[in-house]
Amino acid sequence: MPLVTLAPSVAIPGVVREPAEAPPRILALSLSTPVARGGDVVSGYVEATSNVASVEARIAGYSMNLRKIGVGKFVMSYRVPHLPFFLHKTYAIEVIARNTRGDSVSSSVPITIR
Repeated sequence: MPLVTLAPSVAIPGVVREPAEAPPRILALSLSTPVARGGDVVSGYVEATSNVASVEARIAGYSMNLRKIGVGKFVMSYRVPHLPFFLHKTYAIEVIARNTRGDSVSSSVPITIR
């Protein structure tokens, strides 16, 4: 899935500035691949508004926090475990962004495990 191109901000290029109390927003999501196999490393990128303090990814009962690499920019890398054949299917990765007050917004992206 390609990233959404954003108009540059005057203060910080590529970042949509929001006050701390504004609702958080996810602006773009991307995965390195839509299909993965056991042993593959899948990486992801989330771009959010400047007031997002943390981003979490959830899939099939598993959760991980993404690493913040800049204002509104978060990344993850995950090695897919070798799963039994009956778990080979398409899952929704739920991405949850939160501001410091705890307000959250979520979006999802599909990934197929083979």
